[in-house]
Amino acid sequence: MKTFRILHPIGGTINHDLERGLYEYEEIADIKATSLNNAFLLSQNDFSNEYASLNKRSTCVGDIIIDDENNHWFIHGKGFLSIPSTVAQYIDWSNH
Repeated sequence: MKTFRILHPIGGTINHDLERGLYEYEEIADIKATSLNNAFLLSQNDFSNEYASLNKRSTCVGDIIIDDENNHWFIHGKGFLSIPSTVAQYIDWSNH
């Protein structure tokens, strides 16, 4: 098992267009999973009671998964898109 970090834009906003530099992300959960696909599945409220208990929306397009090698992935409509770590580091000062 590997550990995957799940990040959503602050406030649960959905980044439909995979925009960079517009959304600040917050960590929602660490997921123990066998693969990136499995981590995505386990971050769905319908497939994980543990994840559902967080009272957050299911992970979807525009959210970020970070794998155990610190690779960052946007969830894309057809899989995953590799992105630089700076996308997850953007700070929207209006949130603070």
